[in-house]
This record gives sequence, C-alpha cells and structure tokens, in this order.
Amino acid sequence: MHAKGGRNTVIDFWRGLVLVIIFVNHIPGNILEHLTPRNYGFSDAAEAFVFISGLSVALVYYPRLPKGDVLGVIRRCFRRSFELYRMHLIMTGAAVALFSVGYVISNDIGMLEAHGRGAVFDDTARGITGILLLGHQLGYFNILPLYIALMLWAPVAMILLRIHVALAAAVSIGIYVLARMDVLAFPSWPEPGRWFFNPFAWQLLFTIGIYTGAFLVRPGVAYQRFVFAGAVAFLVASTIVMTDAFGLYPDLLWSAFVNVDLIKSDLGLGRMLHFLALAYVVTQLRMGQVLEKTTIGAEMARLGRNALPVFAVGSVLSAAGEVMMTLAAVKSSASPHVVGMVFTLFGILGLLGLARYLEWKKKGSTAPKLERAGQSGLVSVSPGQLPR
Repeated sequence: MHAKGGRNTVIDFWRGLVLVIIFVNHIPGNILEHLTPRNYGFSDAAEAFVFISGLSVALVYYPRLPKGDVLGVIRRCFRRSFELYRMHLIMTGAAVALFSVGYVISNDIGMLEAHGRGAVFDDTARGITGILLLGHQLGYFNILPLYIALMLWAPVAMILLRIHVALAAAVSIGIYVLARMDVLAFPSWPEPGRWFFNPFAWQLLFTIGIYTGAFLVRPGVAYQRFVFAGAVAFLVASTIVMTDAFGLYPDLLWSAFVNVDLIKSDLGLGRMLHFLALAYVVTQLRMGQVLEKTTIGAEMARLGRNALPVFAVGSVLSAAGEVMMTLAAVKSSASPHVVGMVFTLFGILGLLGLARYLEWKKKGSTAPKLERAGQSGLVSVSPGQLPR
C-alpha cells in the first residue's frame, strides 16, 4: 500500500469513501441511498467503519507495545475514547436542536418522536441524562458510542495479540458468542432494551481489523485462487438475494433474513462474512491503489485524513437533511426525495470543502513549527514517520 508522509493513503481513501456512504445512508428517503452498497450486499458501511477503525488503531498503537509502552497505549486509547464521547455529545445536542426547530416550523410530530427522539422530548431530564450516560442514543447517532466502547477494548485486544494470536482469537470469539447468546450487552436507559450496536459482538470485527493492521497490511494478504473464487461467488449470491434475484423472486430477500444470520445489531455472521469476502476481493484486485490515484480518490483520501470532524459535521448535516425533507413534504409541493438528493449532493460538496479547509489550516499551523523545530533540532523525523 502507498504511504505519504508516513500515512497509508489507501486506508485514507477507503475511510473517506465509507464516510460519504454513511452520510448518504443517514438521510433516509433521499434517492442516492438506493445506490449505496447496502442495497447489493449483506454488509454495509458500518462493517467497513469498524474494520478500518481497528486496522488504524493497530497501525498507530501496536508498534508501541514491543517497546514496552503498554501504559502509554492504554492512556492514548482512553484519551481517544473521551474525545469521541465529547464529540458524540456535541453532535447529539446539535441534532436535538435541529429537530426542535424542524418541529416548530413544520408541526410534524415525527420530528420529536422518530428514531428514539421521543425519550428526549417526552421526558427531557431523563432523556438528557440517558444521553450523557450513553444509555440512550438517537437513531443514526449510535456509531460513536460503539466506537467509544471499542476504543476501550482496543488495548486489551492488542495486549492479547502481543501475547499470542490464538489467545486473542479465543477471547474475542468467546465474547462474541456470549453476546449472540444475549449474555453480554449494554442496557438502554431510560427506555427499555439495549444498545442498537452491541459492542460485545462488534468487537470481533474490530479485533480482526487490529490483527490485519498489526500483521497483514505490510506483507499483504496472500492470494489463494479457491478463496478468491469462493469470495466472489458469495458476493454474487449476496447481490442476487438483496435484489430479490433482480426482481424475479420477490420473497427471496425476506426468506434470507429469516433463515440466514444477517442481524445488524449483533453483527450476524452473514454480514461479517460478506464484508470479509468483499475486503479480500477488493484487496486482491488492488482497487484502492487504482482509485486513490483518481481525482475523486484524492478527495476521498482527504476526507479520510480528517475523519472525526468530517463524520461529526456529516452527522449534523444528515439531521438537517431530514428536517429539510420533512419541510418539503409538509410545507411545499416539492418531492422530498428529490429535495433530499439535492441536499445530499450539496452536503457531500460541503464535506469535501471542510476537508480542504482543515488541511489548509493544518499546513498553516504546522509549517512554522516544523521550520522552528528543524532549526533547533527539537523534532527528529525518521523516514516513513511523522512528528507527533
């Protein structure tokens, strides 16, 4: 994989593309969501987000373990979890404000009740407390709580990998099995139930991502003809099922959800295997290396390098998009689906502009520091490394 300034640019590209797909999918009802991968396969952007997160964690932190910096890794992972928690609260607060304004303008009760928002607006004190405790998560705002929990698991997974790969696999699979047996799950509050994304199940894919980042990224995943053929066959079968055999068998998808393990909240095996098959095929075809060299690829990589602020702004924009579509439906004769599509396109352009601004700002703030450091010898930059 290509590296630029110590970064893996292919991973940046895929991360950026995943962020765009998540943004499109989080504005329900817009026309563009029919084009996203979740319509053609068992897995969607959530699996890619979790896997890439684990892979990135390993690339940044795992090399520190052989140097004995275990406490440093734990401290950094906990600090990252707090940063994510703080960003989650900011995003949720902004979304609640947008939905409040949307209700006042549209008088559409869905603005206050859809996607778990009723817990906040019906009993504000309990709802806000639930959000602060992560016991209550608005629909489409539940990925960061999962990521927070996974970052707390990350140092444990890396330490287990450092001891032995088999030990890490046994522990991770064991936790996954207990989660699928409904033994391990975080409860919701104040509403009954549990987290939509069960971290005890999703940690398995995250751990696979950590393993990939620690051991497989640099040498690459070996090509096996039969594995590749099997992965392609599985992907084709998944597309046939998700499209009801391109409309020829209307009940095929329903039958698959009944008989195949495709549940999202607990990371069904069908979903995970589909994503791993897709990742293997994409890797072997070197699609990332090809696409990142295009103009669009460069823009996606820029998004990936600024993932957290882009994801946060994209989440708030998705809430604004839902408000705009509701206003279109109740206050005008315009098609909410078309309005949603236009808003989504402009939202993507806005995210690209945000990423460019953030990179421009970084260059402006780091250039003088690097110049002073080079003059005084305060920063030593080795080949393939960035000053931290």
